[in-house]
Amino acid sequence: MLIHNVMEEAVKDLLEKHWRNLSVSCHCETCKADVFALSLNRLKPHYVRAQAGSMYAKANLMTTQARATILTAITESAKVVSAYPHH
Repeated sequence: MLIHNVMEEAVKDLLEKHWRNLSVSCHCETCKADVFALSLNRLKPHYVRAQAGSMYAKANLMTTQARATILTAITESAKVVSAYPHH
């Protein structure tokens, strides 16, 4: 059985686009992975099992409100990681 959390893709895409613009103390891959993981923990997952379900969920995550929610989670996570880096 194949299932997939489309929220991971949405967070990863936005994190990639905005990583250099985030005010974090370090832009290394470890800190980036920490921001990614913490952001996912702050957001509701969207699991799908079929390709059609994936496209519907991705469309829902492209709304202005959904993108703003994801960016807020990324920004808040970046603040935490910046304050408490794990390296």
